[in-house]
Amino acid sequence: MLDIIIFLAYIGLVLGIGRYWSKRVHSTEDFHLCSRQLGRVPASLSLAATEFSGSGLIGGAGLVYAIGLSGIFWNYAAIPAYILLGFLVAPRLRRLHLTTIPEYIGTQFGVSTRRLTAILQIIEAVAFVAVQILVSALLLSALFGFPVPVASLIITAAFAVYTMMGGLWAVVWTDALQYVVLMIGIILAVVLAMIAVGGIDGLHASLPREHFSFSQLGLWTPLAWGALALYSYGVDQAYMQRALAAKDAATARFAYIFTGCNYIVFGGCVAILGLAAAALLPGLPDENQALPELVAQVLPEGVRALIMTAIIAATMSTSSSFLAAASSLAIQDLYEPLFGEGASQDRQIFHSRIATALFAAASLVISLVFPGVVSLVVFATLVAPAAIFIPFILSIFWDKTPAHAGFWAIAASAVAGCTSQVFWYGQMPGWLGAIHPLFVAPIAALAVMIPAAVFSEK
Repeated sequence: MLDIIIFLAYIGLVLGIGRYWSKRVHSTEDFHLCSRQLGRVPASLSLAATEFSGSGLIGGAGLVYAIGLSGIFWNYAAIPAYILLGFLVAPRLRRLHLTTIPEYIGTQFGVSTRRLTAILQIIEAVAFVAVQILVSALLLSALFGFPVPVASLIITAAFAVYTMMGGLWAVVWTDALQYVVLMIGIILAVVLAMIAVGGIDGLHASLPREHFSFSQLGLWTPLAWGALALYSYGVDQAYMQRALAAKDAATARFAYIFTGCNYIVFGGCVAILGLAAAALLPGLPDENQALPELVAQVLPEGVRALIMTAIIAATMSTSSSFLAAASSLAIQDLYEPLFGEGASQDRQIFHSRIATALFAAASLVISLVFPGVVSLVVFATLVAPAAIFIPFILSIFWDKTPAHAGFWAIAASAVAGCTSQVFWYGQMPGWLGAIHPLFVAPIAALAVMIPAAVFSEK
């Protein structure tokens, strides 16, 4: 009973935050970009909460459960990406006073490329929200015994409603709350799990030596995850939206570097929880159940609900951020340029809320039919960030980037990456089957951009 009370109180609190900010949204810039007034604290906590997602928690702990400490790279691969982008890309984009990433790409490569980028990023956002719904449903099912479809519907309704009400303002401040709850929750979970397992000595006594090796994954998979992080955090509207909404370039830089540094603690805690689950709950049929089952079976009532709520907070913050991003892309890059000329601010906000509801429903459906957490994250990245990254970065740092090639570079990259994931990677013999799709996508983009640049100079 105490578990249910704690969970429902938390849901009521985030819905209350959404209601509060719904009364303070008066323009599309309020709804999508917080009037470009985000300070360091809300921008940093919101970005970190968005990034510390359900896939990082459930997927990361599950990998460590299955293969050992090598699974830590699922989270630690993000650290260099955030630091690099914080210094080089985020502040530069904030100075351009943009509303979306596709808007910038449109200024470099034309309106067709802007629309293509927006569509790809919407597909990615819907897929990534589906991951968070799946993770949340597994948690609620383990804690309260709900059927997964019922749990999926409950959690989707919660984050969709507060995102629809308050837009990015509601997302940012629920994120800030969720960051605090999450970090307290996972640190407390680590302490209690280590007590249950008998500390470091207990871990070593319970697990084989190879479970403490960092080499189980080899080299290419961690590098591919690093590339995934670089692509996503560099071009994804859901992450860059904090930089675009920041009050200045210094705030955008600080938010990215803060998140990268926080990953040291977050990723370490997730790895410890995965090891503890492997020691205490060996033989689980699904590695993605490692963290939910550890919390449900090992921790006491009340504490269990607090930690489950903390983990669900991570999934909700990521879900709401990607929903807000998808809504921004749909309205500002597709609807307004085509149909929104002369529409009132109230009308545009209404359409933004409708788009949010539709994307949430689509994500819910996908979550019920696509069970793989890590594989769905990789697919979502191939659809948009990996395809967009090379043209995007070249346009920032290379003044000879061929504008006429952007559309075809992005299209070719998306097709090549997804085709490789489905038909080639791990299925064909030799080097072709060994190249990770997250490297195939940018290679395809370069194969279009470089010849176009060479021939345009002749």
